[in-house]
Amino acid sequence: MPVDLQKLHTAIWIYDIDHSCVVWANQAALKLWNSPSLDELVNRDIKTGQSVAVKESLLQYQQAFKKGQVIQENWSYSPKGKNIEAFCQFSGIETEDGRMAMLVEATTSELNSHIKLGATTILSVHSMEGQFISGNPPFIKSFGEEGLSLSQLFCDPDTFIDLKDSTLEGHRFEKDVLMNTPKGETWFRVFAIHNHNEQEQSTLLLHHYNIHERKTLEQNLRQQAWSDPLTGLLNRRGLTHKLEKNIENETPFSIFYIDLDGFKMVNDSLGHNLGDDVLIEVCQRLKQACHQTDTLCRFGGDEFIVVSYQNTSRPNNEERYQVFLDCLSDTYQTLQGKRLSISASIGIAHYPTDGIDIQHIITCADAAMYQAKKQGKKCWVEYQNGMELKLKRISHLSQNLALADKNEEFTLHYQPIVDVSSGRIVSFEALLRWSNEELGEVGPEEVIRIAEETGLIYELEDWVLDRAICDLVKLKELVTPDVTMAVNLSGLHLLDINLAERILQILSKNSLKPHDLTIELTETVLVCNINSESSPTRTLIESGIKVSIDDFGTGYSSLAYLHTIPASTVKIDKSFLDSTKYNTTTLECIYRLVTTLNMDCLIEGIETQQQADLLRSIGYNLQQGYFHGKPKPIEYYHKSKI
Repeated sequence: MPVDLQKLHTAIWIYDIDHSCVVWANQAALKLWNSPSLDELVNRDIKTGQSVAVKESLLQYQQAFKKGQVIQENWSYSPKGKNIEAFCQFSGIETEDGRMAMLVEATTSELNSHIKLGATTILSVHSMEGQFISGNPPFIKSFGEEGLSLSQLFCDPDTFIDLKDSTLEGHRFEKDVLMNTPKGETWFRVFAIHNHNEQEQSTLLLHHYNIHERKTLEQNLRQQAWSDPLTGLLNRRGLTHKLEKNIENETPFSIFYIDLDGFKMVNDSLGHNLGDDVLIEVCQRLKQACHQTDTLCRFGGDEFIVVSYQNTSRPNNEERYQVFLDCLSDTYQTLQGKRLSISASIGIAHYPTDGIDIQHIITCADAAMYQAKKQGKKCWVEYQNGMELKLKRISHLSQNLALADKNEEFTLHYQPIVDVSSGRIVSFEALLRWSNEELGEVGPEEVIRIAEETGLIYELEDWVLDRAICDLVKLKELVTPDVTMAVNLSGLHLLDINLAERILQILSKNSLKPHDLTIELTETVLVCNINSESSPTRTLIESGIKVSIDDFGTGYSSLAYLHTIPASTVKIDKSFLDSTKYNTTTLECIYRLVTTLNMDCLIEGIETQQQADLLRSIGYNLQQGYFHGKPKPIEYYHKSKI
């Protein structure tokens, strides 16, 4: 062997699979195996105590090596009783007599302190009936020594049936499986194949990987993506997931599409906080009016959907429609003591009578609701064929959005963030604009909503990140070398485990540093899993990218959460400016708390000199708004040469 291999920190050895022994090892491998010499390791009895599961897995590897395959896994070793975990790369190497042995390259946290190992490979062998035969030490550690059958280990008994059927057909079973362990139900990634042991007996060979932390995080983020933070109801994405199951089971249902009449006036005249009080009360009233089997969703700002599985034939349902109208039209008394009169308009569509597609059924109910509005509001209308033709915009948006990037219809506008103490621009916020020949200018909120519904949010926001970072290089030349960029991301995008790595690659490609970029995330997104060391937010921060709390005060609206959120900047929502003319106490308290937590305060929505001066007197030096500059394309800054 080349002498250089002896100098490597990586442990390398050759393992004779047929004879269950090590035939060569470098110095790092001797250290891993706790062996004083190569002779001692070569003559060590490794076969005794080796589980059937490990033996059969190695034989499977041997077959893979003959096909030129390379395998990478985390393995557990116990040299002289000491447990060691290592990330291993296994590849094939021929012995002098022509047999296939295994070349192992192993890296451990002991040899490299910066290495963070993932899930250790857990091996087990079971009979075709699912009875336990053998497991490696990590399997015994994870599941105990009782040797439970697969039907007992799998929380869902149907999983074993699927596994057995799949492997008998010659396929490799691969699935995230919830399994029973002594510590409770735990998620594992399970791979299984139909195997023949040395006695030519049929067995099931399973590889398990503990993915509980990642799976729980994924489920929490998905739950967040499917839930409305204000009311706790399903949002439109969650509703779609629910209805997909109903349609899959061919379960008839009716959609009641409910829109509040005059709610915009409540928000505009009395403020969003009072509007939130009303929406919470609407939620409670709808819950009381719903049957136990109904599904309730907050579909939009003041739009709610009830999915009813009761008898969908008239006239029985006319009484139900009226119940909803009556309960929502009663006077509302807010926490501030104000009494409001609000009504509702309801559109109804039925599955499968009015269609068999989820979005089409919702569109039909939406079209019926608009018809109810036209008839004077505070009434209900059942869908009739053709009503949805007036609501083609949503479908046009979805279709055109998928082609917008290819057709070069997206642009970014940049709004400056100013430090009023120096009068200098310190950062820009990238704001998406979409102009389509058929649809015209499409608002960014509508674009994001459609992108999330259609699954295009990842491609869209990746485009925004790439373009904004590229343009930042130009803005540094035009404005100041210290200027940075802020980009908004949706909570759904955080499900992408490679997000931070991809952002760092884009920054590096443009010769920029991680601190040149700030990712703006809402309170709702940030509060989820704030205490988890592996949360997506912490991954971004640990990579050097800054995180800002966007629209602070519109989500959980709780200062109690603030100290737990790992952000560098708090961006105060412009709704707080509504009362500054008469009372600045709230803004003063927020400023003191935020600065005490060593975060920067940024306030948006500045439209007048009076607002700018007042906020500066409190301490808000970082400001953003039309007064300081409207969002402009990059060409504007080229011409103005700030």
